[in-house]
Amino acid sequence: MITKTEIKQVHSLSKKKYRKQFEKFIIEGIHPITEAIKSATPNLKIYMTDSFLQHPKHIRFLQSLQNTNYILTTVQDSIMEKLSDAVTPPGIIATCSLPKQDSPDFSKRLNWLYLDHIRDPGNLGTLLRTSAWFHVTHVALSPRCIDPYNPKVVRSGMGAHFHLSIYDNMDLSEYKAHKFTIIGADQKGTPLSKTTVSGSAHWVLVLGNEVHGISLKNISLLDCAVSIPRAGKGDSLNVAIAGGILLHQMTSFLKKNEEA
Repeated sequence: MITKTEIKQVHSLSKKKYRKQFEKFIIEGIHPITEAIKSATPNLKIYMTDSFLQHPKHIRFLQSLQNTNYILTTVQDSIMEKLSDAVTPPGIIATCSLPKQDSPDFSKRLNWLYLDHIRDPGNLGTLLRTSAWFHVTHVALSPRCIDPYNPKVVRSGMGAHFHLSIYDNMDLSEYKAHKFTIIGADQKGTPLSKTTVSGSAHWVLVLGNEVHGISLKNISLLDCAVSIPRAGKGDSLNVAIAGGILLHQMTSFLKKNEEA
């Protein structure tokens, strides 16, 4: 049984100030919630509709919940519409604790993705998903980026949040101080294969705002700017697509350079 107070609290998590107040965020959809379960996410509470429970495609997922201690609550479709801010709620939604953000440990030789003023939730979620795919597990967000725990970002991330360490309000100068090779994506840059970036360097890839690109402040901190050569027509690439291409190039090309 779900109370009116609980409905109100879950619904409020669509706003950043309430996510901070309650230290929780919303996960929607069977795949992101499955990833949360695999990652043993603490304080996971799952709400499902009767129609979701009765769907034959969900049998295996429901079986995976049998040996867990997670709280499961069945709600009516009308209640699910109040819990979710999605146009078409998926029939399953969960809440869990916001991760505690500790200070990053720069002593580890890890590569990073740095996002400079990314504002579109779909772009941010896709970039998080792509970063997890290429095992670039540490992602930093500059001030004024959209909140990574915005429900639209979490939906777009498809469970990537549970495989990444995400740090917000980070200053790019911290990477300069810790001797990272800072590589920025810029249309006027050089293709990665023609740069002198060492495969043994620990790097941070910087992607800029959808309209304005990397800020002037952060451009001054770059060690090099890289571009994706255009083979056909078009003015530019979407930042999430460009980020995917560059992450693939950097995790494969630079690794080959290191092994050579």
